[in-house]
Amino acid sequence: MTDCHATRTTATRRQRGISLIFALIALVVISLAAVALVRSVDTSSLVIGNLGFKQDATSAASQAAESAVAYLNANAGTNLHNDRAAAGYYASSRDSLDMTGQGSTSNARAVVDWTGGGACSLYAAGSFGTCVSPSAQISLNGGANTARYIITRLCAGEGAPSAVDCAVPTGSALTGGGNKGVQSYKDGKAQTIVTNSQYYRIVVRATSARGTVSFTETMVQL
Repeated sequence: MTDCHATRTTATRRQRGISLIFALIALVVISLAAVALVRSVDTSSLVIGNLGFKQDATSAASQAAESAVAYLNANAGTNLHNDRAAAGYYASSRDSLDMTGQGSTSNARAVVDWTGGGACSLYAAGSFGTCVSPSAQISLNGGANTARYIITRLCAGEGAPSAVDCAVPTGSALTGGGNKGVQSYKDGKAQTIVTNSQYYRIVVRATSARGTVSFTETMVQL
């Protein structure tokens, strides 16, 4: 004679065992989902933080560019006819100069010693031909940001503008004294006056408190 009570007890225990397995599987799935959510939130926070520091570095780079313009104004004239490497100023466009270090793979390129170590240590040996010095390091926003800049005059070489091939403002006249000229228009009393003027390229590398790096490029006519 079959013991019905014993059969029902065994079946109940099996059902409880299967329920426990499903509960454990569900617990594992929920735990994995929770871990994935936490990691997603952490990653999002990190990305947002990095973007914030990137914007901070870009803002600092703008301030450094203003310092470069102030340097040009303070040294206007013959002081800008020749390289002044200690100040990060170069009187020619230097077409082989790879400002960011990512614009070329040629081992003949010139790169910038942005860290100030004196040997362009950011780049592997043999990956460049010339190491160029930037300006002295500028401390900004109470020391939270730092920056250096390079200024290149858009000319073929060093020397007075009248002696070398330089980019000049459209419509101006290049005479023996440089980029000078006066253009009069008879329709009314309008008059356009063009004085000594050159184009300069300013590239700034700024670093935020977290080490985020930002490059900016500014073209000025002075």
